[in-house]
Amino acid sequence: MNEVIVIFDSLTGQTKKFADNLGFKSVHVKLYEGSPDDEIFLVTRSINFGQIPLTTKDFLDTYKEKVIGVAVSGNRNWGINYGKAGESIESYYGIPLVLKFEGSGYKSDVLKVKEWISNNSLKKEV
Repeated sequence: MNEVIVIFDSLTGQTKKFADNLGFKSVHVKLYEGSPDDEIFLVTRSINFGQIPLTTKDFLDTYKEKVIGVAVSGNRNWGINYGKAGESIESYYGIPLVLKFEGSGYKSDVLKVKEWISNNSLKKEV
């Protein structure tokens, strides 16, 4: 049985660090080679004023059925646009927004996402 795979879209390394801290196999969005059994948790970022990066859009257009949830990095200084890409992914693709986080996230952010994956993955250990 395959485990959950964390796919990340990172420009500065912040989302990669968050993805790596989750403890699952993590792969950059551009390097993912799909497997029929994969279950994916996506870690991405917002660009400009809360838009979804094109690399994330391209990934989701191909693999959205495999994505069980998303966490998005952002900066609270952007106000209502903080992590807005996650809201857009949730509304457009129907993928649950699990968390918005700043920088590479806090330990509590990582724990929240790990717990969410554990409770929502179809690949639970029996």
